[in-house]
Amino acid sequence: MNSGKMVLIINFLALILIIILGIFEIKSIEKDTISFMENLNDVKKSIEAANWDAAYKNIETLNKNWEMKKQLWSFFVNHNEIDNISMYLKQSIEYIKHKDRIEAMASLAILEHYLAHISEMEKLRIENII
Repeated sequence: MNSGKMVLIINFLALILIIILGIFEIKSIEKDTISFMENLNDVKKSIEAANWDAAYKNIETLNKNWEMKKQLWSFFVNHNEIDNISMYLKQSIEYIKHKDRIEAMASLAILEHYLAHISEMEKLRIENII
């Protein structure tokens, strides 16, 4: 086999690997986002019911899940987005800890926006490719 064919085969295999990793990344972020949104909805429901202990427990669960996943996300997602999620999550924890309903709900709304935004930006669509 000549070197031209070998280079072509290596390039083709690299392309296939990139496509497979891209699909894995998209599916992983989508799955994680769904889980984060479920946790976030639990927190919001607890706050609306003025059940601050449950809200704090749920936000801590969300924080624990985020801390486990953000390292993987940092390979694929803009670090500013990661930092924003971490910042608003910490801010939400503090508002919940101090039982500040209005600020907690506002902070959670921003957190929800960032999570949804990342998920949308990572989807395989023509707008995201160009």
